[in-house]
Amino acid sequence: MQQDSTVQPPQSGARRVAWVDIARVYAAIIIIANHLNLFSPDLYRTLWAQFLFARTPFFLILAAYFVGRGAFGTFRLNQLFLIKRARFLFYPYLLWCTAALVLTGTSPHTPHVETFAPFFAWLHGGSLPWTDAFKALAKCYGLGGHPVDAPLWFLRDIILFTFIAPLLMRLGKYVLPVGLVLLSFNFFAQGDLGHDWPTPDSLGFFCLGLFLSRHSLDELHAIIRPVAAFFAAVLIPLTVWLILNRDQHSIILVMIGLVSLISVAMLTEDHFPRIGKWLAQLAPAGFLVFGAHHIIIILLQDSGWISCKGWLWDVTWLVLVPAIYAIICAVFFLIRKYAPALLPYVAGYRVKPAQRA
Repeated sequence: MQQDSTVQPPQSGARRVAWVDIARVYAAIIIIANHLNLFSPDLYRTLWAQFLFARTPFFLILAAYFVGRGAFGTFRLNQLFLIKRARFLFYPYLLWCTAALVLTGTSPHTPHVETFAPFFAWLHGGSLPWTDAFKALAKCYGLGGHPVDAPLWFLRDIILFTFIAPLLMRLGKYVLPVGLVLLSFNFFAQGDLGHDWPTPDSLGFFCLGLFLSRHSLDELHAIIRPVAAFFAAVLIPLTVWLILNRDQHSIILVMIGLVSLISVAMLTEDHFPRIGKWLAQLAPAGFLVFGAHHIIIILLQDSGWISCKGWLWDVTWLVLVPAIYAIICAVFFLIRKYAPALLPYVAGYRVKPAQRA
């Protein structure tokens, strides 16, 4: 029987593309900066432009794109779920949520710490019913609550959407209109997501990535590269406008942020090839960065080591962003060199035989 063309994704080689990896690094740096921003003075809260919410949708789209390109296997006839890929992502997700639970679960600086409190109260001999404790523990892992390792809500979403990706691919030509309808809910633009459960526009971005998987990376590069300088240039006036109009919430701003992020990555590759090549080499450490950086930030807050205020904090904030990224990357490369078998579990990354040499 011939395979249904709506389920058969286009195939893609395993080659890495520099501008994609550069964009991954930029998006990860913005994510770290945003989480440090939560503890920064009002200056940074004021300057934090709305379109920078594109940092997380970028990874939702990218994950769907490579699933749709067949990078993790072609969808078989009548296949309903992509189990192996979802399971591969789930193991490090489970590990880092557990690490955050142990290290920062009771910290007052942990977001939504009150939702986890019943579990710790029960653990220390409280009189709460075990059912309440179990519900609180489930929330620590993103079931009906925000994961205790705060940035990993989007990975939870990616795992769930990847699991049902074959079903989504069966939408065929309707995957784009369905995605656009879901994006109209506008949660990302408003910036007030609860993340207790996957949101409609989170799935909308994933559908957009599946739609884009019909085109190769070379085709997407040919579309965006001619206008990359324009989208990079509008970042400054757009940021100024958003500072003056903080009540503006639009999914279009997130889309502009996505294209601008990719545009800056393409320009980096073309005009600063040495820097671009160096940045691209850091991209495989991305998962480890997501899993560990927020835990580090919380531990720094708990330690009280950083007690400076005002402009001194501003300088510290600027230094901490690349410093945290660099430290985690160093750990990644040490693991890759001396204990590569651990990488699938701590970094969602599998080392190929050629990379071990």
